[in-house]
Amino acid sequence: MALTDNKYGHESVLIGPVENYLNLENGDVAIDCTLGLGGHSEMFLDHIGSKGKLIAFEQDESNLKIAEKRLSKNKNKIIFIPRNFVHLQQEIEDRKISGVKLVFMDLGLASTQVDASDRGFSFLKDGPLDMRFDKRSPITAKEVLERCSEKRLVEIFREYGEERYSKKFARIIKENLPINTTKELADLIQKYSHTPPNHRGKKIHPATRIFQALRIEVNNELEVLQDTLNQAIKVLAPGGRLIVISYHSLEDRIVKHTMKDSTRDCICPREVLICNCNHSPELKILTKKPIVPTEEEIGMNPRSRSAKMRIAEKL
Repeated sequence: MALTDNKYGHESVLIGPVENYLNLENGDVAIDCTLGLGGHSEMFLDHIGSKGKLIAFEQDESNLKIAEKRLSKNKNKIIFIPRNFVHLQQEIEDRKISGVKLVFMDLGLASTQVDASDRGFSFLKDGPLDMRFDKRSPITAKEVLERCSEKRLVEIFREYGEERYSKKFARIIKENLPINTTKELADLIQKYSHTPPNHRGKKIHPATRIFQALRIEVNNELEVLQDTLNQAIKVLAPGGRLIVISYHSLEDRIVKHTMKDSTRDCICPREVLICNCNHSPELKILTKKPIVPTEEEIGMNPRSRSAKMRIAEKL
């Protein structure tokens, strides 16, 4: 099956490989933690049939409205949850849902989010320094720059953006506050950057890592991801599958290690000589190496180029 979301302003990533790893049958329960515009969910609905149930999380109000309209013919099979996926286990338990055969996560931004200047995700469009997935959240990227100390900004840029010049950019940003728009921030970083415009054959704007770091901080992405992965393993039924598509090394590292740890008999620290963790394997990894887009897919959808998909099955 080849699905694209072009008329919705977005193209689903790795749609073919995702479908190849589905083991859904009529009547199964599937969870899409990142509904977005509904591209992947549209496929899941085809597989779970008339008796199946889809649980769809989407904290972005504008995306949710589009997805609800897109999937309206199947609305009787869908429970839409307008919350962050960190509430996964609570929502499933509150609704007394069992037999979950799929938990899916696509951690990328929807094109509608990137392309909307008022969301503040991209330095290619001028807009307010916002970066919130959920507009109900209280803290914007602008407020992170203003409220955090220079020392804390260094930590954010270094840890979440892996930015080599974290100290310099943190100092420059604090010296030039207030910074109100994405263009102001991007231009400031460009002005003081030593990064060449063409790095290793790829055009990488010097503000890329700073914007990534701010977005992660604003939305608490890495802690939420780790927490939700642990919840996903708990809610899956035996034979159910966890499918995660990540887009940068920090996310992929968390997914990789969480899956790997869940395959081990013992997770005690190395210095412990006698196991006392009482841990038993919970997952079987189905992808020894992450699945990545083909050159053809990257050509059609350049934003897919950094995607990595890992899949595991509940024992």
